[in-house]
Amino acid sequence: MAPSLFRTPRHLPSRLKQFPLLALTAVLWAGFPATAAGEARKTLLAVRASYPLLIDGRLDEPQWALAPAATGFTVSSPELGKAPANQTEVWVLYDDHFVYIAARMHHPKGKAAIVRQIHRRDQDSASDWFGVYLDSLHDRRTAFAFMVNASGVQQDRLVYGDTNEDLSWDSVWESAVTTDADGWTAEMKIPLSVLRLKATQGEQVWGINFIRSDYSPRQELSMWQIVPRGLNAWVSHFPDLLGIKGVKPHPRREWVPYLSLQRKFETAQSFDDRRWKAQAGLDAHLGLNSYSQLDLTARPDFGQVEVDQAVLNLGTTETYFPEKRPFFLEGLDIFQFTGLDLFYSRRLGKGLSDPGLQPGEKLVDRPSSVDILGAAKYTSKFANGMNLGLLAANMEAARATVQDGAGQETRRSLEPMTHAMALRATQNVDERGSFIGGFASYLRQADPASREALVGGADWLFKPADRSGSLGLSFAHSSAGPRTGRRAGSFVQVQGNQQWKNGWSLNGRLSSTSRGFDPNDLGYNQRPDIQTLNAGATRRWDEPLGALRNRQWVAGYTVSRDLAGRVIDHFLGNWVGAESAGGWSAELGLEKSLAAYDDRELRTFQDPVKKYLRYSAFPRAFFNLYSPWGPYAASLRTVHHRREGGPTQSAAVFQSLRPTPNLEVSWVTTLAREEGQWHYLETQGAMPIVGMRRLGQLDQTLRISYGFSPVLTMQCFSQWMDAAWSFRDLRSYVNDHQLAPGASSAKTAFSDRLWNINLIARWEFLPGSALFAVYTHGTSTDALTGDRGGIRPLADLSRLRHLPSDDALQVKLSWLFR
Repeated sequence: MAPSLFRTPRHLPSRLKQFPLLALTAVLWAGFPATAAGEARKTLLAVRASYPLLIDGRLDEPQWALAPAATGFTVSSPELGKAPANQTEVWVLYDDHFVYIAARMHHPKGKAAIVRQIHRRDQDSASDWFGVYLDSLHDRRTAFAFMVNASGVQQDRLVYGDTNEDLSWDSVWESAVTTDADGWTAEMKIPLSVLRLKATQGEQVWGINFIRSDYSPRQELSMWQIVPRGLNAWVSHFPDLLGIKGVKPHPRREWVPYLSLQRKFETAQSFDDRRWKAQAGLDAHLGLNSYSQLDLTARPDFGQVEVDQAVLNLGTTETYFPEKRPFFLEGLDIFQFTGLDLFYSRRLGKGLSDPGLQPGEKLVDRPSSVDILGAAKYTSKFANGMNLGLLAANMEAARATVQDGAGQETRRSLEPMTHAMALRATQNVDERGSFIGGFASYLRQADPASREALVGGADWLFKPADRSGSLGLSFAHSSAGPRTGRRAGSFVQVQGNQQWKNGWSLNGRLSSTSRGFDPNDLGYNQRPDIQTLNAGATRRWDEPLGALRNRQWVAGYTVSRDLAGRVIDHFLGNWVGAESAGGWSAELGLEKSLAAYDDRELRTFQDPVKKYLRYSAFPRAFFNLYSPWGPYAASLRTVHHRREGGPTQSAAVFQSLRPTPNLEVSWVTTLAREEGQWHYLETQGAMPIVGMRRLGQLDQTLRISYGFSPVLTMQCFSQWMDAAWSFRDLRSYVNDHQLAPGASSAKTAFSDRLWNINLIARWEFLPGSALFAVYTHGTSTDALTGDRGGIRPLADLSRLRHLPSDDALQVKLSWLFR
């Protein structure tokens, strides 16, 4: 269900997100009776305000007494369907320009029991929250959500497709909170211009729901209307808001120019890039009518965005980084394609590396990333249920300056000028969330010898009348590569799931990706040439059992093969989890990976005839433990499995400390040790060389957040990573079933060490207008500190402190005009 905001997600293994199988789902629908909600829909009357309300959080405006209250909340977690320990009352008023929400969160211990936390806007926290969801188009698929915590920190989001959430959606609205002897209260003032309304003068019906979290002492999440177990629904299950008359759509008109000044005062590059850099740009959000919006950006700057966390990737799959840039985050939901990331916005403005240098050459200058000259995004949600999104972007050519041995400087192309476009359209076919959709993207680089890529796709999702499951089909085709020799390929997938009120659910997925399928110019696909079957079953128990609040059991099965018929992944597992009445929870998993072939480790997957590396079966176990949330909270995640060369173990400890409502400190310590598994080292001629790889890794991240007020915050992120790996018992490839003793003149010990710091201060001096100050520090080395590259954390950290580093300070001012 959609509202995961108020609790830190406790995820079972990522494989559990993959289970789905059309045939299994079809059998289930045919063999079991459908479940029906069988409940009358709640209603609430909104009353027109006779004058604009002052938002101070005190609920002392006489007009609030004219509106009926929404009461009778129900617990969603941890005990589904129970009456909450603390009652909630909510009232709704409106006028020609705003919707007003007032809420009273009762608590028998008064303000002393309220859990407060001050932090940066749009971030989650373990504090008391209240929120409202508004389905202003009443399409039963889309809702705008507005939340505020007991310290006055705001958060907003967009719900699409009935159950999916876009946490990146951002708007400007007002709120205020107060605490007293009866608990706490909140008032909200939401502009109609941030919603999407029907163009009618008559009475409108909206969907509405309210949500509240109490972190003390029960960590309880309650809603005005919960979704019963067995229904795959959220917005479509909302109560109705009645009484809204005479309001007109107010198109959004927002212009946000910015000025940025950056100074790099230390450098770790091979060239001197210490300099001042000034930049100006513009963002615009223009509502064209009640259903459509145009977003524009010119010379966007994202210096205020937290840096990516570094990942040690020794495999053959590209690391996926989440989008953090505001322009691309907002409205990203409309470009989502079922089962595949056909639009991966991180491709736009991507990072750059050094060019290849000839003997005697040296690098004089290069940009760190591709500059985006401008981008435009059009999104629309029509009254007939059609959703349309179109994004176009133009990236500037990137060039490096290289100096030869004679001192002559030349400009060398790193990336040609690039034009990119993505189009997404869906048509709702009922009020249950069923739809049909299409997708197209096109990328063209200006250099005639460069790449061109065209991707198209179609998807379909069906939900039955009782909303107890879903059935989906998606297809995509790509044609990408140099213009003189593009390769084509396709992807097809069927998936389904079925839920029952007794807590059982089944799901499955069957997919096939051809060898030539390549959407990665603008999308993200881990690999081509694969056929996969996933199936899974889940059983949830919401009723208490002794000291346990709830329990869960999950079973999963996966088998994958390439199109030549070789099994490349074969996996089955069982997982159990439970949460105690005291808030502790634990998860235990036992898994088995069966014998399979790796068709990519030997780096021959582009050869006409692939070479395979065979892996034996091995067991795997994990155990996770989570403490209750409070001033101090912690979790432990451990994994153990045994491969050919010995055991592989990892442990991650998360800790969070909140000594005051203004300060939160959290840190994650991850230790990993791999004794040995066959991995690729190098290729001699046409012969791959592999060895038993021993790896040790320490990864330490630290986050500090201090809130002077809800509009003035400071954040610090630091990551220290120390990794070393080496190869022993070298073998050369003979055939897919045999390795022979081998040798290599290449080095067999490696390391990677880094230390990054990112400090961000944000002051929202006016709603929607902000001043940022950002400091970044980064240093890294791959030099060995021992003969075999072992990790020595304290010595390595001391070494990093004395290495050259990239240090920069940026100040950015953005101002909202409406």
